[in-house]
Amino acid sequence: MYNIGEKIAELRKDRKMTQEELANMIGVSSQSVSKWENSVTMPDVALLPVISGIFEVTIDELFSIDTKCKKTAAPIEETPLAVYNAVLDTMWAWEESAAGSEHIKNRLLKDPRSHTGFVSMTRGGVYADRNLALAYVADAASSANLLCSENAAAFLQMLADPDVRKILKYQLENHGISYTPSSISAKCGISEENARKKLDLLVKYSLAGKQTVDMGTGEKIDIYCRLGDHKLILLIYPILSLAEMLSDFKENWCGLRN
Repeated sequence: MYNIGEKIAELRKDRKMTQEELANMIGVSSQSVSKWENSVTMPDVALLPVISGIFEVTIDELFSIDTKCKKTAAPIEETPLAVYNAVLDTMWAWEESAAGSEHIKNRLLKDPRSHTGFVSMTRGGVYADRNLALAYVADAASSANLLCSENAAAFLQMLADPDVRKILKYQLENHGISYTPSSISAKCGISEENARKKLDLLVKYSLAGKQTVDMGTGEKIDIYCRLGDHKLILLIYPILSLAEMLSDFKENWCGLRN
């Protein structure tokens, strides 16, 4: 366990201060600081508030082993909410009033149309509503290029296809089931030809898997399965959530900084 002299040495080195610099700030000799750090003597009790003030720690921390914040891992089920709260806490860390981030969280929770955000016109921004905490960090030039991206447009066009969304929904609701274009056609109420086209499109974006099986009679059949469920939660649902919000967006900011 550290004693106070070792703690002073640790804090001083973390801040890249020499013993002489620390001594000058306190108003003692560098020899005194050296004796503290080598456990020859201890600083007078009257100097403890001065030392803690210089290092911006509490007096209790001068007697503790670890001045660094200890992180507690959240269970995986609770991690998304923990990250959401951390984003809001960080966004509103500058707010020193009693309201602060808790006020923002309550507003977003109670009013589904409330939004909060920070915007940098040169480098991205942070947006949050009741269900979404989104950080976008690309620079302005990269962002503008997205408006000309044919790959992005093609992906959005794929998601906009109602038959694609029917198949994705069917996949989610039928875990572990494989299917053919014929069975998807019957289950989703779309033509077999269209089902094949949409399934191959999902395969292209790794949202479905495909295996061609030789039936031994000269006939081959394509069998598909669900794939890439993690992409739905991490990427596609946020895209759809933003699209739904933007389709009927109401300016109702409880906090916005440019």
